[in-house]
Amino acid sequence: MEKSRDFQLFMTQNDEQQFCEELRGYNPNIFFLDISPSLEADISKRLYTSVVNSSSSFFSIVNFDLMTMEELKTRYKKYGEYYHFGSIAREQMQFLRSKPDVNDSHFLRNGRIADSYNIEDKDEKEWKNKVYDILKRHGEKVFLLYQTSHGCCEISIKPQKGIVAYPYALRKYNGQNGFYMKCGDAIFVGKEIALNN
Repeated sequence: MEKSRDFQLFMTQNDEQQFCEELRGYNPNIFFLDISPSLEADISKRLYTSVVNSSSSFFSIVNFDLMTMEELKTRYKKYGEYYHFGSIAREQMQFLRSKPDVNDSHFLRNGRIADSYNIEDKDEKEWKNKVYDILKRHGEKVFLLYQTSHGCCEISIKPQKGIVAYPYALRKYNGQNGFYMKCGDAIFVGKEIALNN
């Protein structure tokens, strides 16, 4: 039986570097595959030890303990001249980077990690659970900032489920300096702001 899950995240490049280093500290056979459609078919030119070494926003976390480079090379579809590599499989998890909003740099847009797994496959479940464990260990909960019917801004009492922010993102996009974290149309702040307000 397959199960799917995803987790929203807010990270700056410093946070991404920390996350990538910790993930590869857990398993040095984990790499990040740039899955942006491109003319590049050579996997070695799409693989990174950290997402910060690429301008791409779209990645797959690849566990080479469970697959070979040769197998990964075959996991694409070609549309016209462009190669499209898959992002989720037994050996892969989707990683979409958090980025400043292209229309307003005062907002940091969410990224996400997503996967599906066979509940009976212990190896798959174990490594994917570890990715989420690392994400949650350093990520802090965020709180919804919303406007009441009277036009006042308030912060939710309970943290938002399924969303975390890493330390640098929390410091920069803290709401007090005019910078915020944003997921869809919803605006979020960290725990410190929520407690102080």
